[in-house]
Amino acid sequence: MNSGSPTASPTPILAFMRPLLPLLCLLLLPSCVHVFTTRQEYQASSPAPSLGGSAFRAEFIPQGKESGVALSAMVVGGAMVSEIGPYQLRLHAFGQDGDQSWFEIKRLRLSSKDQFAAPMEARGFAGRAEFKPTQTAGHTRASLLLGPNISLDAKKQHDIVLDADVVVMRHSGLARGTLRIPLTLTKTKRRESIFIFSEIVSDIRHRDSMDIPAALPPPPETAD
Repeated sequence: MNSGSPTASPTPILAFMRPLLPLLCLLLLPSCVHVFTTRQEYQASSPAPSLGGSAFRAEFIPQGKESGVALSAMVVGGAMVSEIGPYQLRLHAFGQDGDQSWFEIKRLRLSSKDQFAAPMEARGFAGRAEFKPTQTAGHTRASLLLGPNISLDAKKQHDIVLDADVVVMRHSGLARGTLRIPLTLTKTKRRESIFIFSEIVSDIRHRDSMDIPAALPPPPETAD
């Protein structure tokens, strides 16, 4: 005879609900979260200059980030991300198939109206950029990554100028000249919607695979 009190067994309802608790927790989460991104970058304020039959474009890629939380009526509504400087600089040249072979930079300088002047050391633009086909038939592009990263004061250096002495090898021979590219600091905003349940499922499916994001965005297709 067992003198102890009988052990209570879970009711059928609780036993049935227990496996469903994780699913119920997921259902209580918001189905979608919004990510609001503000990107600060320098963009050309005049048409692309031409040298050696090539149109040139300077690209300032933000390397810094600031993040925060977006609130709506005291409820978390998403995340806020600011893409800011310092900047990684790339110089692109756009040519025609069978014409240009490569380009090199011999001198590069940034300046602004507030007496700011920053010549780049030669090692920052060392190398030769080869022209390669783009997705547009008959068009080619050469891109040169410059360094080190450039830090600018967004208030004092809102408008800057890039001057560069460039050499372009064409089918007809070398072309030399100086590029002058005025740039203005701009802000662009975008919103991305992330569906939480889909992200969780995708993460579970691909948790054993390594997805390494690209260090730099793909180069532009045109000089505009």
